[in-house]
Amino acid sequence: MRSYRLKILRQRWFNKKIFGLEFRLPGIRPWPGQFFQVQVSDNIDPFLNRPISIASYKSGRLLLIIKSVGRGTRILSLKKPGEEVTLFGPFGHRFKPPGKKSLIIAGGIGIAPLHFLAEYLFRNKICFDLLYGVRARSEFILRHELAKMSDRSIFVAERGYKNGETVVSRMKKMDLSGYKIAYTCGPREMFVALQELNLPMPVYAFCEDFMGCGCGLCLGCAIMYKNEYHRICTDGPVLELGEIKFEV
Repeated sequence: MRSYRLKILRQRWFNKKIFGLEFRLPGIRPWPGQFFQVQVSDNIDPFLNRPISIASYKSGRLLLIIKSVGRGTRILSLKKPGEEVTLFGPFGHRFKPPGKKSLIIAGGIGIAPLHFLAEYLFRNKICFDLLYGVRARSEFILRHELAKMSDRSIFVAERGYKNGETVVSRMKKMDLSGYKIAYTCGPREMFVALQELNLPMPVYAFCEDFMGCGCGLCLGCAIMYKNEYHRICTDGPVLELGEIKFEV
């Protein structure tokens, strides 16, 4: 495990709850789905680091996108350019997306690791479409960047549009026959609903959960996968959606 003491190059607020921290970190080769453990402060309060997915990595510049939902992420939200933050990682199994026509299915803050996936697919000239849903229209982030990279982009919101839709309700109307593979990240309820659709292609879930250590020691992120317990941090975070049992 490597640690990096990095200065914040830029802080960017996408909306009232979601912000990004950008760092200069050349010389690494992260893969879609991988994440860093971010040290919240220089003392032991809060004690645990926060697992944050990689949202972008270009020319040595690393972007982490964070939703302020608790004390630790609120502390991170107060940090300014020039301040230093310690990062550990990257963690997670290296997942190499195949070169097949793809569909990205994003819900809420789940767009963060899928944006990094979109960068990978776009850079490697792998065609993909995007379906991105949020609860309220004001919660969309990175729409321009995503629309530019994807062959087709569909944005849905439960509130803010004349016809409110969810990702799942829109998928029921879509012709999915042309896709060879799909990737998804979002709330657990969305994962369960997607499983119930019995989609005609393999679907890989970018799983996010409590990860106390990030390296498989604490077992805080154990999940039932292929009828055995696996650790999201080391065996994932990218897992076949159909093989996950969320009710266990």
